[in-house]
Amino acid sequence: MDAAAFLVTLRKRAPAAEAPHDPLADARRFLAQHAETAEGRALRRVLQALARSNGDFAEIDVWLFSTETLGLVSALIDARLTGRYPEEEWQRACH
Repeated sequence: MDAAAFLVTLRKRAPAAEAPHDPLADARRFLAQHAETAEGRALRRVLQALARSNGDFAEIDVWLFSTETLGLVSALIDARLTGRYPEEEWQRACH
């Protein structure tokens, strides 16, 4: 599914999730602590899809995210769609 459809699905699950101030930095911190969990792997897949700009998201991943992480993922998608971060930052976030 594309980024917009994935975002709608996220917001249906947790419409009141609070958006972080710097979602890309928060995602890097989350992955530093939780990279090997199912939620961490799902977040990495989202970041990789956003970095590649191919919008290849799996709806099943929505169910792996906590309410807090849903807000983070939503903010990451918004940031990508609005061009908030330079391309290099997206690539760096995936590694």
